[in-house]
Amino acid sequence: MFWSDVFYVAILVCCVFIGKVYQQIENVQAKQWACTSIGFLLATIVSGSHVIHPVISTVINTIIITKLTPKKCHLASFFFSFFYLLFIFRLGEYIGLPESPSHTNLVLMILTLKLSGLAFEINAASNQSSDDDPEGVNSEAMKNIGFLDVFHYGFSYMGVLTGPYYRYRTYWDHLHRPFSKYVDPEPLTYFKLKQTGIFILFYLLMNAVFPTRYVTTDAFAEQSFLARYFYMYPTFFSFKLRMYIGMALAECACQMAGLGAYPVEANPVIGLGPRDYKAIQAMSNEPETKLKNQEYNFDTVYNMNVKKLETCHSTRTAMKSWNACIQYWMGVYVYKRFPYKSLRTLATFTLSAAWHGWQAGYYFCICQIPLFLMSEDIGMKFYHQSKEGSLERRVWQLILWYEKTTCMAYLGVPFLLLGMEESIQYYKSVYFGGHILAIILYVVFRCLKPYILKPKSIDNKDKDN
Repeated sequence: MFWSDVFYVAILVCCVFIGKVYQQIENVQAKQWACTSIGFLLATIVSGSHVIHPVISTVINTIIITKLTPKKCHLASFFFSFFYLLFIFRLGEYIGLPESPSHTNLVLMILTLKLSGLAFEINAASNQSSDDDPEGVNSEAMKNIGFLDVFHYGFSYMGVLTGPYYRYRTYWDHLHRPFSKYVDPEPLTYFKLKQTGIFILFYLLMNAVFPTRYVTTDAFAEQSFLARYFYMYPTFFSFKLRMYIGMALAECACQMAGLGAYPVEANPVIGLGPRDYKAIQAMSNEPETKLKNQEYNFDTVYNMNVKKLETCHSTRTAMKSWNACIQYWMGVYVYKRFPYKSLRTLATFTLSAAWHGWQAGYYFCICQIPLFLMSEDIGMKFYHQSKEGSLERRVWQLILWYEKTTCMAYLGVPFLLLGMEESIQYYKSVYFGGHILAIILYVVFRCLKPYILKPKSIDNKDKDN
């Protein structure tokens, strides 16, 4: 695992520094082929002959996207992409296929979202009138998408191994819009690289002192209850550091390539890109002197907000800050489109767990989040109605922060252990303490609700912190 991680980080670092050369390519076609060639080479390096799986998924998706009507292509692409990932690829050994490297799994995971996401973009464009389209759903990028366009997008080297997810339009914009020429990504990139260096040092230390597999040993079982219970916090913190490293490097690779660079004036947001796409279309034709004076950012590909994740006191906020571009995909293409409103949350969490893999630990982790959200939703009402700066508000903030932290750590251990027996063994060793805490908080908050919550606040829309 250690050397696999080293190899993985080394490839991501190479992607970061490749961007400095890549961004200087002027010709659009040459730039596109360079991007795809590098991406395919990286996928081949980590996969070997198993790169055939991403190729097959891309080819068939390309046929679906370019040959089927926009009214149906999104559903066909969605079901095929996930069927191939979940059954053909991950269960291939049951039909005689050789087991693929873990890095191939990462390539196919992000490819599944990108290709089916492109089909959803095409479907949305076909249903959108160009007269009332402030977000540019039916923009020029979505016109005449051909076979090679899909292939180029799928294998673009930015995010080919780990994300972030970005829309086809964002990919098209970085090739055809002028903004990447006028933004300097190096200051932000160097800041993140220095931050990543600190994360690596802390990760090596934490992983050595608090290894995850220790919770499955007899030595762990012999520890006191409090020692066993509180072990989950440093263990999950170590995992978060590992995620921070990968996500930060992936963001840096996008930035150095100029992907996701948009003027702040157009209000770019995570995943979607500019909310005011008409401003983007207008600014694309502005003179060079004016473009140089614009303020730019890379919020579109901002995948992990570390500060917000660590300091927020809401599980919902933490989820939105964790792998945010993937959360955007799940929210827009699963949650909002699922036909049964009462089952949207369950369907989104279940698909998210399945996207990660078949191991029970993913489902133990992701599908149990609503257990903690039940009490948090009430607690957030208590928090928002309390006076700004008051002791009451600070107490509620501390309680909610602890619940959020416990939710992530307690459910995160099975995510790391993966196996059902190991996960249940761990929960037994801590006497299902996290579950009991979530239930107690819910009961207590429900009992306090009539006495604390003011009637006028009951129907107020919850705010995020």
